[in-house]
Amino acid sequence: MKKTTKTIIIALSSVAVLTGVLLLVKFVVPENVGEDTSSASVETVTGEEHIHLISYVPADIKQIDVENETGRYTLLSDTPKTETTASDGTTSYLTDATVYTLVGYEDMELLLGSPDGLAADCAAVTAVKKVNDGSAKADFGFDSPRAVVTVTYQSGEKRTITLGNDADADKGAYIMLDGDENVYLAESDSVDGYLMGAMEMLTTDIGKAATEDSENVFTKMVFGGSLFGEDIVLEYNDNKAYSQSYVITSPDQTMANEETVTYMVNNVRSLTATKVIAVSPEEEKIAEYGLDKPYVTVEAEFPDISVSYKATKPDDEGMFYLLSDGIVYQMDKNAVPWVNYTYDQMIPNTVLNPKYVNTESVIVTAGDEVYEFVVKNDTTTQYNPDDDTDTEITTTTVTCNGKEIDENNYNIFFQNLTSAQRTGTGEIPQGKKEILRVKYVSTEGKESEAVYYEGENRKCPVLINGTLGSTAYESYVSKILEDLPKIAANQTVQSVY
Repeated sequence: MKKTTKTIIIALSSVAVLTGVLLLVKFVVPENVGEDTSSASVETVTGEEHIHLISYVPADIKQIDVENETGRYTLLSDTPKTETTASDGTTSYLTDATVYTLVGYEDMELLLGSPDGLAADCAAVTAVKKVNDGSAKADFGFDSPRAVVTVTYQSGEKRTITLGNDADADKGAYIMLDGDENVYLAESDSVDGYLMGAMEMLTTDIGKAATEDSENVFTKMVFGGSLFGEDIVLEYNDNKAYSQSYVITSPDQTMANEETVTYMVNNVRSLTATKVIAVSPEEEKIAEYGLDKPYVTVEAEFPDISVSYKATKPDDEGMFYLLSDGIVYQMDKNAVPWVNYTYDQMIPNTVLNPKYVNTESVIVTAGDEVYEFVVKNDTTTQYNPDDDTDTEITTTTVTCNGKEIDENNYNIFFQNLTSAQRTGTGEIPQGKKEILRVKYVSTEGKESEAVYYEGENRKCPVLINGTLGSTAYESYVSKILEDLPKIAANQTVQSVY
């Protein structure tokens, strides 16, 4: 990532931290800002003694070298200054936002606030008291310190801060400075930045949020991995007879469950992880994380970015690993719905449920009988001379095998016909007797079809659009078979609602 970009991202945080530290220095240590204090100053604030061991501000820092249990890393700091000259000839400097660079990760975006927190802990180091003259350093953890931080300031001065054990009863942590044999007790939150790892410096944002609606439009989205068994391809629905936004085109041809799939799709383009685990890991390390055989994969192409994820199965705490663009993240399953849903939850609860107004004809086959229902809408314009306006009047005619029937009766029958609930995903029926076939044709000429077969346990196997095997209640099929001759004879049928 370019430095100019980093400057914009961290500007607010840097200014806030810098302002806070400047105020602290102004009111607590007014004499030695920007100077190395080899001999500590003591100040009493709100009744407590504060020992100022180092008194700089973050803008004075040039480089921070950290070694702790996470490893070693170097953070570079640069605070540009703009020179201005007043009308009276005096010169002053306007300080810009600090730019941080993590060595070895120069092209990566840093997590907003993380570098500032470490810099603040390194700029002004204050102890609450001196506890030892250094004669028993091991008693305070300095034989095996938790962190060693070397800070290089713009002046060229270097100071090394060593972090020992935590004090008992959450009273703080022990620190020592190079050239000073004394052991000091510091407040924990003033030195916890020394324990920060390089990965904690990196942003946890994955992908990129859309800045306008058009950027949310994908060409297709593919979910795979061991959770689904085979790839599930999502595309936008272009059949106006159905209200769903998405259609599944593989492995089956069916509408998608609106609520579930919309939730899944909306959580693909832009994610936020809990933390970064590794950058550009070797294949062996990827396998160690379990990402060589992912539980879920996601592929999507947006107008401005491509998305490619591999995810492991969530553990008992709900955490899992996600690989994206060579970076391994740790994530919470509650932030990513697509590691929680099965294929059966991605398809609709109903067999086929087209909209009445966008369905032009329905062809129902029951044994040797075929019933073709056709809906025609004729629109005429009627002129009203009283207000000199034209009014459009639409007349709807419904026929069954060419004979006109009452539209209200047909409307009830249509709602019953499209109310079949799926009772689960099943195998494609083999060798079973077909008992009902329903084909819907939209006003655009697009077709969809459900075929029901004899079943067992009061459930009928059903084949949706020739590919999706499912089941539906036998009572539904019985109701439609009973009502078919009635509606064909223009008799009233009872609603199932």
